[in-house]
Amino acid sequence: MKISIIVPCYNTKLYIEQCLNSLINQTLKEIEIICIDGSSDDGSFEVLREYETKDSRINVYSKQNEGVSLSRNFGMDRAQGKYLMFVDADDWIDKNTCEIAYEKAEKEQADLVMWSYIREFKENSLPKNIFEKEEITFEDDQIRGLHRRFFGLVGNELAQVESADALCPVWGKLYRRDIIEDNGIVFTDIRKIGTYEDGLFNLEVFEHLHKVVYMQKYFYHYRKYNENSITSQYKEKLFDQWNHMYDLMFKYIKDKHLDKSYVTAVNNRICLGILGQGLNLMECDKKHKNREIKKILSTKRYREAYQQFELKYFPIHWKIFYWFAKHNMACGVYTMLICIQKMIGR
Repeated sequence: MKISIIVPCYNTKLYIEQCLNSLINQTLKEIEIICIDGSSDDGSFEVLREYETKDSRINVYSKQNEGVSLSRNFGMDRAQGKYLMFVDADDWIDKNTCEIAYEKAEKEQADLVMWSYIREFKENSLPKNIFEKEEITFEDDQIRGLHRRFFGLVGNELAQVESADALCPVWGKLYRRDIIEDNGIVFTDIRKIGTYEDGLFNLEVFEHLHKVVYMQKYFYHYRKYNENSITSQYKEKLFDQWNHMYDLMFKYIKDKHLDKSYVTAVNNRICLGILGQGLNLMECDKKHKNREIKKILSTKRYREAYQQFELKYFPIHWKIFYWFAKHNMACGVYTMLICIQKMIGR
């Protein structure tokens, strides 16, 4: 088996057929498709079963809904392919994705191959590059630079804050399975960290890589209009969950004896995180949201992080937003969040 494709699924009946059709019609036939349904109640599981009867390469499992992290771990435990690929059930890939990625990995003897993607909105499609060059090969010391980016941005990287986590998703990548298995790498339970389970996974994976190849090919189609997606829902525990995530990052840095740039990167992630925390609060029904923002900004962790936070790299609009945050001016942050929310149509 050449590639195992892991597809976690929960209440995606509207989109799952497009996803599965893009997988079963891959030009590379030596694949297995592992679908893990988390107790869907919208008919998704029945669609999966129907496809399973039509294509022997599809294996469907049903389990308690414990989040995408544990579903992916469940799938990895059952994977048999030389390589692993992750596809979300509301997304899809081009039909030659597996073939080109597999051939590139084999030819270059790469531990990981990654590519660009397209953000699919209701009205239009927008390509997203991870890097600007058409193809890049990273080896050893260069990979260490990629590894640090999973902790956060430093220096002039902050000039492109919108692309802070473009490298993060596990979809859009082909992984050598033995590297993940040999090092016991698994996804952190999303219920404990709120988000960024992909980033923590890759943070561990990239520690063990020696050769990575990037292709500027738009194979992956990332759907941006699934209202049932967890990324579009208010997360009541996000502040505590992200604090736990930061604790995990700082512990990793200490355990691995990593240099100060990693600490700076995490502190910058904390500072940048007020945008995510703020937009999350905008989704709730609390009346005094600016007070909630003030509570976050006033915590010891945020105040200490903002002391070392440099604003000089930011374009003017982000410089203003984070100037308010750096100086604990919650009303300014809240006002700009209202504008940002309107701009992105949330």
